Amino acid sequence: MSPLAKMIIKALENEEDDIVLAEVLDFYEYLKEKKKRQKEILWKNIQEDEPTNEEIEIINNYIQNDSNDTISLDDLAKELGINE
Repeated sequence: MSPLAKMIIKALENEEDDIVLAEVLDFYEYLKEKKKRQKEILWKNIQEDEPTNEEIEIINNYIQNDSNDTISLDDLAKELGINE
């Protein structure tokens, strides 16, 4: 887990206001969906241009590496002790 993720989890761990925690989780989901849409648009643009093998490899590596850097919403909720 990245240092930033640990810092955020520690800060949210001490938060007692359920509304604030819900807003944070909603915003996290929004950012996750936004990144997903951006990747889909990028991939669509590459596909329309008849990509080279090198371009396909680059986008696949980007998608694979980026997904490894994210924390699932379930894991975040579990870390914060929030039951939905």
